[in-house]
Amino acid sequence: MPQFILQFKNLETKTITRIDFKSENPAIDFIEKAELEGYKMYQYIQSGNNYIMTAEELKAENIRFEKLFREKKTWFGLSKKTVTDFLILPNKGFYYPYEFGSYLYIFTKQEKSKTDIENWLNKEFPSRFGDIDETFTGFENLMNDEDYLIATNHDLQHQFGVVGNKKIIDQIIVKFKNSNLNEFELENYEEKR
Repeated sequence: MPQFILQFKNLETKTITRIDFKSENPAIDFIEKAELEGYKMYQYIQSGNNYIMTAEELKAENIRFEKLFREKKTWFGLSKKTVTDFLILPNKGFYYPYEFGSYLYIFTKQEKSKTDIENWLNKEFPSRFGDIDETFTGFENLMNDEDYLIATNHDLQHQFGVVGNKKIIDQIIVKFKNSNLNEFELENYEEKR
């Protein structure tokens, strides 16, 4: 039975809550469990991971999305190339298929434009290389206080982090505590960085 490891970072303190449990359910079930009432979900998929479902396939399935273009340094940093990321707009029940990669799920109550999200990404994660991961590197500012984020582990979707303000993090943790999960453990610790 797969082991799930979820980390919750409260942006108002240095406290991190870690939840461990086992489940045969797919990871997407637990990302859905973290969704609070009244929120819209935007999915940010970086260029290196968006081959799993191409733009043409998304269009064929009537999935609303935007292309985000950015410059990326090549392997040795000697030149740059333009790459295309996907921003999946709120589509009830659709999750971009996961193979590997650090997917970013942005939960907000407000409509966000492509520009809003692009500006925030450029400010918070300028290099996009190693910035977006479940260990919360770079997660310091939300677009709005009521927003929250989920970032998956690059290799394992059943390891992910949830970042938000205390009130939101507490609500999500309670949902997991009340879910009767196998071998459920919860631990709080102080962030060392």
